[in-house]
Amino acid sequence: MKNNEKIDLEKIEDKYFCLLYPGINSILEKFGFPYKIVRPCPTKIVTYDGKERRADFFGQLDNNDIISLEAHSTAIRKEDKEKFFDYACYMSTKYRRKVHTLILSTHYKDNDEFILNWHNNDRFTIPYKSFKSFDGDKTINNISLKNKNNEELSKSEIGDLRILTFMKSKRSPKELLIKSIELTCHAKMNETDKLHTAVLQSFLAKKFITDSEEYKEVMKMIDESALDFKGILGRRDRIYYEEGQKSRNYEVAKDLINEGLDDETIKRITKLNQKEYEKLKQQCSK
Repeated sequence: MKNNEKIDLEKIEDKYFCLLYPGINSILEKFGFPYKIVRPCPTKIVTYDGKERRADFFGQLDNNDIISLEAHSTAIRKEDKEKFFDYACYMSTKYRRKVHTLILSTHYKDNDEFILNWHNNDRFTIPYKSFKSFDGDKTINNISLKNKNNEELSKSEIGDLRILTFMKSKRSPKELLIKSIELTCHAKMNETDKLHTAVLQSFLAKKFITDSEEYKEVMKMIDESALDFKGILGRRDRIYYEEGQKSRNYEVAKDLINEGLDDETIKRITKLNQKEYEKLKQQCSK
């Protein structure tokens, strides 16, 4: 694969990942990561021994590298390090690109590193990032006051709300996550920001809430916080479908133009309007 080729998104099964990376980008920005995710990658990998694994998140960065991001709330075991190494090797081999492995931790101090010694004294370095230097309780008080006064949250405060689960607090990460969802329910922000916050919270809920009944209750809260989270996702899924359908119609139209079929028949088959069709025909004539 050439370095400037786009990653094939057709293999992504869970479309909500397309809505997840804007929220993750706000987290990457918070701890000074120099690149942004521009599109998600499929998270299922097949290991050398034929076993399937599902990573937390893979994404293509704006410099064309790949990021492998994992959220972790426990101590890292040897098996975890080997799993992260598998992920990096798989993505590097598949896309022929550099892979950045980052572990977003609720357990370790900021800027810790774990090193896995490998073949011929090579080393695989895993950076751990946390937000333990941020005061979670102070953030809760600040956003609670904004909500009480019905004041709109700034972009920075929305970012704080999204990373609240990882901040320093007497509360557990799960309690902080639930608190962030409660605050989001009453926060004043636009629908898009609420949606990206809700998608990120639903991702973290899958990681940090193991009780099935509690998980259902938390997802219900997330749905309410995002002004009908499921409904918004449904509308976005329809948008993805319509965009995909239009893209396929363009490809069909190109083939028919090259075959010499008449204009009116092509427009009728592909449902392209006059402006879309003329633009496409100009492209085909170049």
